[in-house]
Amino acid sequence: MRIQSIFFAALALTLFVVSGFAQSNVIDTLMQGKEYKLPPLDTSLRSKSSGFKSSETEQANTKDYVYMVQFDALADFDAAQSRRADLQRRTGLTIQLVFDSPFYKLRGGSFTKKEDAEDQVRQFAENNIQSLVVKVQINKN
Repeated sequence: MRIQSIFFAALALTLFVVSGFAQSNVIDTLMQGKEYKLPPLDTSLRSKSSGFKSSETEQANTKDYVYMVQFDALADFDAAQSRRADLQRRTGLTIQLVFDSPFYKLRGGSFTKKEDAEDQVRQFAENNIQSLVVKVQINKN
């Protein structure tokens, strides 16, 4: 009888402790209001030249490309559609769903300068929206 009561007391204590940690974490309590924020982008730190010289043909071909913000690459079409609707609501952008086997890629925005696309990605990161810059060829038909 004594062993059963000790067992149930230990079980009750374990459930109490586990339920307390499920609601809030000690780290969350310590860091509340002190989350790390990205510093603002200082445009003076951005280099104007990469240090590499490109040929004239490369410079002429850069007009055939735009920079876009890519949010996700998902294998499931239904999940991609759901994520697309969520991203359109959160970002205000029109999100394109592009099938590039085997993934459905979610992209938005169209920038002629890579720096502008990077600034947009940084702004999304401040709002906890993960994204990256991709270079996309324009179809000239």
